[in-house]
Amino acid sequence: MGWTPPSKFMVILTFVLMAFGIFILFDQEAGLWPSFLPGFALGTLDGWVLISVILFFLTWFLFFLAVKLKGL
Repeated sequence: MGWTPPSKFMVILTFVLMAFGIFILFDQEAGLWPSFLPGFALGTLDGWVLISVILFFLTWFLFFLAVKLKGL
């Protein structure tokens, strides 16, 4: 079971996705500054928090694929 380092492109892409997810989560939940993003709800869920969770999962999944598959 070998380990291949991911390409620079995938590392930068996953870093940018994680940074956006952290920014959205801090903007909506931390209360450190006035919110930049307009609020919207998807049913009973906060839409921005759901988007940040999706970004976190996408970051993990893309990095997992970049390590497991050669050439990404």
